[in-house]
Amino acid sequence: MGIINSLTPKDNIKMYLKMKNTIKTLLIALSAIGFYGCQKDFLDATDIEKNRMFMTTFRQQANTGISGDPKASQVVNTNDMYLTWYGIEGAKGYRLQMKLQSGTWDAPMKDTIVGPDVLKMTIEDLQYSTKFNFAIQVLSPKGDEYNSLWYGYGDAGHADDRCEYTMGDRDSIPDVISILNVTKTSMRVVFDLTVPTAAALKPGSDFEQEGGYFLMDQIKVEPSMTNPGLETKIFNLTAADKARGYVDVEGLTSNAVYIINGLNNRVKRYWDRLYNTQVIRMKGDPGAPVLIPHVVDTGAVAIQNNASRLDTILNNYMKDNNLAEGTIFKLEAGKTYYLGSAVLLSKGLSLVSSDPNQRAIVLMGLGYNTNNDANAFNFSFGRNAESGEIGGINIQSIIFDGINFDAPYAWKYVALPSGKTSGTGNYFINQYSAAMPFVCESFEVRNCDFRRMTRGWVRIQGPNRKYIEKIVVDNCLFYDCGVYDNNGRGYPYFAGDGTNDKSNIFNNVTVKNSTFVDSPMDHFFSEPANRAWPASTSWNITLENNTFINWSTRSSPRYLFNMRYNPANSHFTVKKNLFILTKATGDARSLYMAGMDIRNFNGVVFDVADNYSTNFSLTNNQIFTSNGFNSTTQGAGYQGGALNIGGLSQTQVKLGTTPISPTDLMEDPNPISMTGADMHKHNLQGLYFKNTSAVRSHEIYTLGIGAPRWREKVTP
Repeated sequence: MGIINSLTPKDNIKMYLKMKNTIKTLLIALSAIGFYGCQKDFLDATDIEKNRMFMTTFRQQANTGISGDPKASQVVNTNDMYLTWYGIEGAKGYRLQMKLQSGTWDAPMKDTIVGPDVLKMTIEDLQYSTKFNFAIQVLSPKGDEYNSLWYGYGDAGHADDRCEYTMGDRDSIPDVISILNVTKTSMRVVFDLTVPTAAALKPGSDFEQEGGYFLMDQIKVEPSMTNPGLETKIFNLTAADKARGYVDVEGLTSNAVYIINGLNNRVKRYWDRLYNTQVIRMKGDPGAPVLIPHVVDTGAVAIQNNASRLDTILNNYMKDNNLAEGTIFKLEAGKTYYLGSAVLLSKGLSLVSSDPNQRAIVLMGLGYNTNNDANAFNFSFGRNAESGEIGGINIQSIIFDGINFDAPYAWKYVALPSGKTSGTGNYFINQYSAAMPFVCESFEVRNCDFRRMTRGWVRIQGPNRKYIEKIVVDNCLFYDCGVYDNNGRGYPYFAGDGTNDKSNIFNNVTVKNSTFVDSPMDHFFSEPANRAWPASTSWNITLENNTFINWSTRSSPRYLFNMRYNPANSHFTVKKNLFILTKATGDARSLYMAGMDIRNFNGVVFDVADNYSTNFSLTNNQIFTSNGFNSTTQGAGYQGGALNIGGLSQTQVKLGTTPISPTDLMEDPNPISMTGADMHKHNLQGLYFKNTSAVRSHEIYTLGIGAPRWREKVTP
């Protein structure tokens, strides 16, 4: 059934936001008894505006202010949704819709009409571990045009205008399904129904067993919602199939995504029939690189910025079976593109400039929304589950090379407009809190500049497993970033979320040859929770040949390594980095620099050596104001440096034989302003090394310390 109301979801949101304060006050005051729709003559009001049904709301904390209300809408029985709402006198009935968080109200999953006396409903057997949105409309006896506005269509910036719930997790799913021999058109679905001897199934478990074997009677291979319309293949398992332990699936579509499930159809509820779900993308041959032509969008702000829209092209690629994973997209050199929505990275790709010597520009959003917040969009690791998807996704390499990224309309705390209390909450890569589990082969960023990434750079979140095999950041520049709040916090540059024991984004991370200029954020590397890491999990992080200038100086401590709960057998390499704290005479700001907070030393190896600093703003002859690399309790100096390959002496940041000041090393390194909006901005041309004998003879230059780009103007 289509949407009856002629207004679009966006129209509903705009109209509702104008009315919500008055409507909500009336609803709360009269919620126990229902109420008559009050009519008031408005200037030039139409008949529909005068006689439209009042909007109802679901009973939930956003509308009652009551936490833990037992009569409120809530998830029950782990994956059933109980909805209750306020009655409106004179209503003909109520229309309810449901969608996945990632879905659209233009095509809801459920569209139901109930009578005027029905004020509650339970929707049973919803997809586990999945976030759903719910909306409701009051129907008018006068006709559809008099129906109320929808409640529940509110966007992400208006949590009290939404009804959004996440179903609970399914306990202890047996790992019986695996996939082998994936080709362009075939795969082998392998299943082992043997019940492990240590398995302790709960009484009444959905995972039935007989004679030491789990019960499973069917294998289903169906297309993902990213490529609907392809053929579903169902295998009703025979005794021979079960004895063999696999079925071969032929006739699949190259590059397509399939969901593979094993089912026990004796179980009544669908989502309880399933064992572990696998989501597999078929193989394909990447074709020639695809040039994305620069076509200026028709919007006024796009025209003003001479910008071509990019996000729609990349999001369409994620669902396009004609383009294999690993496709290289080229942007026209020197041209400007922009994101008008988040790009959900569920498929590997490379995004590069067509000329490595002339970078393309990608603006992470243009203009402002209806709340006068900057439009600031990001890339996202993975995506939320579509219908039928419980398992995770595997992503090949994600590569960005030779591009300048900027969020030109984002605000910092030091330059907020009236009514705003913090900077723009934007990132380069973020993630939905309900995103599917994902494995990414590599995330590589080379030869890119980043500006105005205010709240964070790379952030993962949510309860599901996140695993990135390799991260590389090489020859990148970060400037005019951070300063989300007064303390410069927000999220770290690399923000783990510590919500899943099997997650690991620090498996193999290398940051090298890059520069971080006065961009205060919470930390650099951070994983905040103490997890029961599997024995196979370790962190291997290399920080080498980078330059940090006033890196995170608004408050202390903001650690480079906030990794106090690291897994055993981790390896930390910190070599040939340059650390600079600098300000002009008379500048009253404090300058901070914090090193390491690492507290699990079981099997840990440090390789800390040849890190240097300038001699301005030192504490006890050290650039670090707290927790230097040489800390004997929380750093590489533990046990007198016994865990560091070069010993204790190498853990100390060096000044050189003849210490040098920032202003003697660089042309003009100080911030361009002591206070106000520009107090964290620098003249980038002023960061080049001076071509003097003092510089040419200093170890910072002769040993190649710090990012190479700032040495380019020095004549040997």
